[in-house]
Amino acid sequence: MILDTDPFVLFLRHGEREPLPPDEPYKDVDLTPAGYAGVAALAERLAGRVAWTAASPFLRCRVTARGLGREPTDDTRLGHPGPWVLDRNIAAAHFAERTTEGVVRAQVAGLVLPGMRPASEAVPLLLSTGIDRINRGSGVCVSHDAVIMPAMAFLFGADAAEEWLAPLGGFALYLREGGPVAVWRGRECPC
Repeated sequence: MILDTDPFVLFLRHGEREPLPPDEPYKDVDLTPAGYAGVAALAERLAGRVAWTAASPFLRCRVTARGLGREPTDDTRLGHPGPWVLDRNIAAAHFAERTTEGVVRAQVAGLVLPGMRPASEAVPLLLSTGIDRINRGSGVCVSHDAVIMPAMAFLFGADAAEEWLAPLGGFALYLREGGPVAVWRGRECPC
């Protein structure tokens, strides 16, 4: 997923996190030791190429971005509430009732839940977090599975979200003469 071209933007899920307590699904948890190791390995692969990072304000996203070599800028388009949420209370009720996986699977299937944006509005908002910064060089936007997966399905087709997104998984974006292009596993989608 790391591109040979500069500048690029990586849209990533945070590193492997500690388990969320069942009674506190929105608890702000840290990465596991394996999560920190995964971030360190990715940082080695990206050495010298990352000019900036942006992150959801959650700790797991911030420490992932920081581990890639740059102090992150908090960006609520990446989470808390993120690009999908219009009404926090209504969206929270969906996540409580359906679970994160249930909400994501509904979005991947094209369902627009009350209190949430359709993909046609949410995905450009998500992509703007990188497009707004790419003039500063290559960078990384760190977010959550529930933000990245529905965007991948919208950009690359539902099969892009068949398997649950692994920690540090995601997609890339680069600039081409005609504008920004998203890339995942060799598929390209002009944005």
